[in-house]
Amino acid sequence: MTMRYEARPIAENFYEIAQGGVRCFLFVGDDFALLIDSGFGGELRPVIEAITQKPVKLLHTHCDRDHIGASDQFEDLYMHPADFACCVKKNNLHLPLQAVWEGDCIEVGGYCLEIILIPGHTPGSIALLDRRHRFLISGDSVQNGTVYMFGEGRDLCAFEASMAKLRDLQEAFDVVYPSHGDLTVAPDTVGRLLTLASEINRGILPDPQPAPDHMPEGVKVYGKNGVQLYLHI
Repeated sequence: MTMRYEARPIAENFYEIAQGGVRCFLFVGDDFALLIDSGFGGELRPVIEAITQKPVKLLHTHCDRDHIGASDQFEDLYMHPADFACCVKKNNLHLPLQAVWEGDCIEVGGYCLEIILIPGHTPGSIALLDRRHRFLISGDSVQNGTVYMFGEGRDLCAFEASMAKLRDLQEAFDVVYPSHGDLTVAPDTVGRLLTLASEINRGILPDPQPAPDHMPEGVKVYGKNGVQLYLHI
């Protein structure tokens, strides 16, 4: 049974749309609405249309299935092109994707969302930084859940570099909105993920903990200071 989408306002023209353990975001502007990710799939479009009748642009933070599941309900789709191939290879989805690039800014509903490329979780993972309202939308890469870092396309060295990049931008945001876990996490989550990734990359491993039963054999949880990664080492 497909999980329902539930919409809740966060701020003016800014909504959370939650579906089980994943969340999307919606910004409503004068001319169009910007949807960030589309969840596992199911009846998402009616939920959006109950909020706004504006044309919808759908921007994906990355290519994992739980972020593109309802994307075929929309026509105007965007993603960083480093993740185009995985939509086909990992998900067998041939979506009419358009490119967004590092440094692009999307103005919608009084917000200015700057695209920050943060590879590691996937090659084309992005974050969205609003310097005016001082928040970061982080996709899967920054969260207080457990970040998936095993399997094809994951790169822990790139992830470490991306966390260093976000740490250098940390004075520009006061709150992080992730796709999983709590609705908001503190900016210092970035630094804790950076430390964890850096130590693991240098062979300093925290004691592994068992992963849930549905995970592939050999995957363990490696965590420290309130942040965790799923890894196969």
